[in-house]
Amino acid sequence: MRRNVLLSREDKLTALYCRLSKDDGTSNESMSIETQKTMLSEYAARMGFRNVRFYVDDGYSGTNFDRPAFKLLVNDIEDGIIATVITKDLSRLGRNYLETGTYIEIFFPKHDVRYIAINDGVDSIDREKMDITPFHNIINSLYARDTSRKIKSAIRARRTSGKYMASTPPYGYMKDPEDHNHLVIDEPRAEVVRRIFNMVLDGRGLFQIARILKADEVLRPSALKSSMYERFAREGTLYEWDPSYLSALLHNPVYAGHISMPVRPSRSMHSQDREYVPREKRELVRNTHEAIVEQWLFDEVGKILSGRSSSFKCPSSGYENIFKGMLICNTCGSTLIAKVEKRSKRANLTDKASYSCGRYRRFGNTACSSHSIRARVLVDTVIAQINKYIRRAHAGQEELTAWIARRLRVSMDDSRKRNRQELEKIKERIGEIEEFYATLYENLTRGIISEERFKSMSTRYDEEERRLRQRIELIKTKEREERLDQERINHFVSMLASRDELEELTFSGVREFVDKIKVYEKEKEDPDSHTRLQIRYKYVGELDIVNVKD
Repeated sequence: MRRNVLLSREDKLTALYCRLSKDDGTSNESMSIETQKTMLSEYAARMGFRNVRFYVDDGYSGTNFDRPAFKLLVNDIEDGIIATVITKDLSRLGRNYLETGTYIEIFFPKHDVRYIAINDGVDSIDREKMDITPFHNIINSLYARDTSRKIKSAIRARRTSGKYMASTPPYGYMKDPEDHNHLVIDEPRAEVVRRIFNMVLDGRGLFQIARILKADEVLRPSALKSSMYERFAREGTLYEWDPSYLSALLHNPVYAGHISMPVRPSRSMHSQDREYVPREKRELVRNTHEAIVEQWLFDEVGKILSGRSSSFKCPSSGYENIFKGMLICNTCGSTLIAKVEKRSKRANLTDKASYSCGRYRRFGNTACSSHSIRARVLVDTVIAQINKYIRRAHAGQEELTAWIARRLRVSMDDSRKRNRQELEKIKERIGEIEEFYATLYENLTRGIISEERFKSMSTRYDEEERRLRQRIELIKTKEREERLDQERINHFVSMLASRDELEELTFSGVREFVDKIKVYEKEKEDPDSHTRLQIRYKYVGELDIVNVKD
């Protein structure tokens, strides 16, 4: 409940309001708080104002009125203890012309408060001087808007150049001592980050990861601050990792070496509200610092988090479904679902499990067919296929690279040589056309050929040159695509050559080599028919179809 203080005007206070923000520039002595205080004190004494009280907002923007000292000033005005408010100029009161005008034109008069802005010659008891006040407010607002735009532009320029602008580095990094806007790896914490990513790759859920980190007494990130450590120690929560924090960490491209542009930019300079930008629409500045995890691992973890549940264990049976989300029905495109036959006498859960079309399982044979395959057959087949390519890579990387290129119809060096030869011929022909053009124009100016003849021939040359330039773009586009395809093939073969043959298949192991596995239905009319699998490998896609007896 507000106080209603009944004081005579002579007994009321004179409020001397000072404000300075970082945007006003800390090096400007004429704007400093001490300078404002001195000016206001001298003015009040010279003009006979008594009972002065300072209200100071140091470090607060004038684009809004969410300032502690100003709020106290408003409360005191509403309590009836303020007679006069004095500022150095209008911009000290505020730079938002709408709200500033509201205080000057409505709020102060309503509470019988005189307002004075010394440098702008504003005094609310002189109506002639007040006529210019709205224009001062608009100019101050425009100045603030321009300053805000320049600051945002400067910050954006620094971010797009690869500068890390946040005050606190992400967990796993620290600020470079030689460049405060560059990140360097903080190795002990970076190892924790790598462990978290690899645990997701191994099929661990976020809550499970949090429990493992707690059991291993890994300090939660916020506990690394000395000010927070004591509090968490008292609460016994030093090792309590938040699954939502883990999710944000795993989605943060900073760990792959990239900086994401502001996630929640402000809607305007007058508002503290932030606009949410979806993750897929955020701008990235790539390769700004050393990555903690490889790009393929970051991408793979992103796929796991977005497309699948956090655990790959079947809750009822405990079966480790290492193919979760990877098996696709060739007929309807649904994911194959694992089922464990509990009545089976086999000891190993993999020998009890099988997969079938999810759509068939839900809606029956009117929606699709079963596309069933036993888990053991699937595991053995995938291991055999991966090991086959590992052996071929060990035997000769160049031979395997060439074979994959032929399978995928990716042009090799001979094709590129032909493309370059064709490009040279096209460029020569364009040069000839340009020479013909020059000769043609010279003949026109000399009267050797008519204008109609010139138009006819130039049109023909224009059309030929247009087709040739289109052909150049097609060849260049094809070369770019083939170069990327070749790089992917080289990476895949190098990865195979660096691995030993697999003895078992794990959740992360299968995802290192394989993207998807398409399962075909057996021919029902043929009792000897096989189940066909089409394995889509990382980086290179589908190489062959495997027939397996299930």
